[in-house]
Amino acid sequence: MNIQKKLLVTTAIKETFGSGYDGESIFLGEWCSISDTNALNNRIVNSYLKDREKFEKDYYYLEQFYERLLDAVTKSLNLYHNTDYQSQYWRVILGPWLLSYVSAIWNRWENLRNAFEEYEFDETIILDSTTFEQMTPSYHSDAIDLIANSHYWNHCIFAKILKEHYKKKVNFINIPYDEKNSNKVNCKNNRKSYKHLIAILFDKMLGLLQTNEKIVISSGYFNFISLFKILIKFGQVPRLYSEFDKIIKMPKASSREEIVLAIEGDSHFELFVKNNIVSDIPIAYVEGFSDIKNNVQHIFKKCEVIFSANSYWHNDLFKVFCAEKVNLGKKMIISQHGGAFGLKYSKFRHEDRISNIHIVWHNILFKNQMRLPPNKIIGRDKSKIIGTSLLIVGFESSLYLGQYRTGSIGPLNLDDCYQKIDFIKTLNSDIMSSIIVRPQHPSRGWGIDRHYSNIIGNERISYKGSLRDAYDDSKIIVCSYPETTFFEALHSGKPTILLYMKENWDFHSEFSSLISIMEDANILFTNPVAASNHINKIWDNPNYWWNLPKVVNAREEFFDQCGRVDDNWLDQWGDFFKEQLIN
Repeated sequence: MNIQKKLLVTTAIKETFGSGYDGESIFLGEWCSISDTNALNNRIVNSYLKDREKFEKDYYYLEQFYERLLDAVTKSLNLYHNTDYQSQYWRVILGPWLLSYVSAIWNRWENLRNAFEEYEFDETIILDSTTFEQMTPSYHSDAIDLIANSHYWNHCIFAKILKEHYKKKVNFINIPYDEKNSNKVNCKNNRKSYKHLIAILFDKMLGLLQTNEKIVISSGYFNFISLFKILIKFGQVPRLYSEFDKIIKMPKASSREEIVLAIEGDSHFELFVKNNIVSDIPIAYVEGFSDIKNNVQHIFKKCEVIFSANSYWHNDLFKVFCAEKVNLGKKMIISQHGGAFGLKYSKFRHEDRISNIHIVWHNILFKNQMRLPPNKIIGRDKSKIIGTSLLIVGFESSLYLGQYRTGSIGPLNLDDCYQKIDFIKTLNSDIMSSIIVRPQHPSRGWGIDRHYSNIIGNERISYKGSLRDAYDDSKIIVCSYPETTFFEALHSGKPTILLYMKENWDFHSEFSSLISIMEDANILFTNPVAASNHINKIWDNPNYWWNLPKVVNAREEFFDQCGRVDDNWLDQWGDFFKEQLIN
């Protein structure tokens, strides 16, 4: 009996597909076939992420491992920099990278474990190149770009794991390779508009005139008019704080042999992380740290309060500035930057753990949270335009998993897309011609727009204008995921439903009753056929359904629990900031 050999393919790099291979190529995940439609018929390893019981266990394990790792990194970096900072200092600076890194490596580890449980592989192709050793990222944003988008970086991580832990189970075919830019999902747009450049110039002029900022607000998610109204109450004007946009050229990474991570590995996985993490830490936290620190120590010396809804995550200059100020006893306030229902599994509660106060839109869940009107929504008017389209807002997260979080992550993206396609297929023909699909992130790499266009044509896929403009043009809005777009759609006043993959989204139990109320009002759906039947029924007059007492009550209950903009929002926010300066 002739048993066909099996070749393991780990990423979307075509050189590893085994062209001309005398056997069967089996893909580790759907991300492998995304760049080659000819490979769509290959067998694919089943995703372990669909096991939600395992997902929950993994999340809590990674959360505690992250804390142990943070303590070890704190000691190592203090020794390297000759400092004596507490772990909280380093949590503010490198926490977002560390929790993403731990999640990513665990995902790659578990993908391989799962694959070898399902199949017996004969061979895998390993690309020989010297460039991987030179891939230490400069900043957190560079590191996340590699984790989420680089086929080659991920290939090298898989190769390392295979060589260290599966060398007795699979043979390696080594081929020379020159890493190319094409082996990366292109999802960055670094071009700045003329309007943005003018805004930065104006901001720098304001910085010369105003030097006494007591409150520094970076990426606060207020619109300009709302922010102006709030800050003028205590004599500040809105700024972009472009000082944090400064690009500091990082030095090259050193050998880092002097950095020893003092952590006991309880498993092969933990030992793998211990042996590799030092070379993967962004240069901004090691060789380039003193340069960043020197740049932020002399700005905003009178600052007493720091507020951000976004910069605390991705901007390394801002994070070092925050850590320095917090170390001096200043307040750090983080704001929720999106969402609807309270997500149960997200970022190991990073926002709660780095902030003195965590501003949330929904009901308070933890002790340092405080509820205020949604800063992203205040100042917005309800939509008054009568639209004609059925707007479907798609979902698409990164090709390679970068975080363990609630939602349709990794290959679950495709399950989410297929649900929406089943929804479209059962709509009445007259509605089909009114569909506009707006993919959330069309360049993430999954090719979600291609799946939609196969059903409704390219002319029905739109990236034009803002999402708010798309809401205005719509008759009914269909949201694909229970986060910011759903919240904004409801706030617009347009008839809206949410069709989502219930099994992929975990909410705090405090929202269970609300979810039931909204399901009963036909606002929330998990079944695509039930959702399409509802749209078919209400299409001619959706406002009749939207204004039924049951539906109105469900909408009001949502705003009561998840984020209401009161008429006195200005006083609420203004008084809050005033209080922070007094206390």
